[in-house]
Amino acid sequence: MRRALWCLLALAGCSEEAAVGVDAGPPTWDSVQAIMRRSCVFSSCHGGRSAYPALGADVDHAALVGVASREVPSLQLVVPGDPANSWMMIKLDGTMAPRPECQADPRACGVSMPQGVPVLERAERDLVREWIRLGAPGPRDP
Repeated sequence: MRRALWCLLALAGCSEEAAVGVDAGPPTWDSVQAIMRRSCVFSSCHGGRSAYPALGADVDHAALVGVASREVPSLQLVVPGDPANSWMMIKLDGTMAPRPECQADPRACGVSMPQGVPVLERAERDLVREWIRLGAPGPRDP
């Protein structure tokens, strides 16, 4: 049975269906996908002609896990078991500046995500971090 780690509140103006589950189980792909659908998949971000169009409205697991970042190709978007070296987590936390990959050319690393709005709530970022730490299980993984 799939359960989310925390009960998360939808951002202001979001639909009820954007809210994440309520049980205290381990984070799942579904819970991470719900956060991303609500916070990342817009025409101005990852839903249109973005650097990662493969994410699309479905936020495809295969487009994230083990895939090299386009901004910093030496880093993968999601490194299963390693949130500290997962580019997606670095961007969600807004911790690009101290990275050696970004110090040479900070503009190449872009801005924190989601762009142009405050970072995700700590509980949301912690849920994504824990999902990565647990190996970034996919839609069919137990």
